[in-house]
Amino acid sequence: MADDLFGMDTEVAAKIAFEQPVNWLPGVELPAELVTGHKTIDNEHRLLLSSIASLRKICNDFTSTPDCSNCEEVERNRCENDLISMLGDLLAFILDHFKTEEAIMRESLLQLVDREVCEAHMEDHAAISCKVQEIVAALNPLKTVSLIRELDALLSRWIVNHIGLHDVMLVRWIEREDSILRQGSR
Repeated sequence: MADDLFGMDTEVAAKIAFEQPVNWLPGVELPAELVTGHKTIDNEHRLLLSSIASLRKICNDFTSTPDCSNCEEVERNRCENDLISMLGDLLAFILDHFKTEEAIMRESLLQLVDREVCEAHMEDHAAISCKVQEIVAALNPLKTVSLIRELDALLSRWIVNHIGLHDVMLVRWIEREDSILRQGSR
């Protein structure tokens, strides 16, 4: 069991990253292993879980309905409008959340100490943003349910992979004893 720079056991990080987040949403609470301990970041991650819960309510049967062709036009329009609204909110959230995390990286001097870790974290931010934009570009009233599934899978992977591998490590970095950010908050 090797520890990395941030004190996280790499086997534990790998396990967190590949678990399937199926039953988390009823209480909209983060699983204990994904709580970073950073109030702002954890609150934003809870908002992300709320977004997933809202997304799953758009379609009555998003897991097994192949497409929207059997739905009435009024229902298709409602679902598409709900998805469009959610995507707008999600894009705004993503921009703010990633901006917050990247500011923490800069202010904590992590970029100077381990540039590769920061670059991987920011590349993941870019990949998530790009995928959400691809979903926006693919909007189609007959494909709404498949886009809901695609977005659900993306957000679920974000919760597991991104938070488990990047955000937990970032907070461990800023919480270490010699952290400038930690000393400034005393």
